[in-house]
Amino acid sequence: MEAPNDSVGSGPDARDFVRRFGEFWSAPSRDRLAVVLGPDVELIAPMTPRTRGFDHGWRTFADLLELIPDLGATVHRWGRTDDGVLIEFTLAGTVGGRPISWDAVDRFVVDDAGLATVRISYFDSAPLAFALLSRPRAWMPFARAQAARLRR
Repeated sequence: MEAPNDSVGSGPDARDFVRRFGEFWSAPSRDRLAVVLGPDVELIAPMTPRTRGFDHGWRTFADLLELIPDLGATVHRWGRTDDGVLIEFTLAGTVGGRPISWDAVDRFVVDDAGLATVRISYFDSAPLAFALLSRPRAWMPFARAQAARLRR
């Protein structure tokens, strides 16, 4: 899905954005996410609340990483859009002592500074939901993440 013209809008190139996305998922951290997502980013994904702003978005990522501490992603394909990038990838990690993986496509709207202003994630949430329900060791981390979300 690689496009011949890698520019995103009039700003940085899509290839660099995809590289930074991959670097974040190779070792997720707040600092690495800050070079992908802008300060006022809107994040939309199944099974998570819609968030606006980097800090709220990071907390959602942190909750997911608490549940699946070894979560990482492998990028398979990407393509430029009129306003950003589509990235096809597989997320994988361990939840409740057993491996889990699922495929996703993220659509990013990218500004001229090369940061995402919108991220919409598309994936079948059934494998993740089934893993959470069928693995009792995952219940406490999931419950803690939900309780933390309610306190915010």
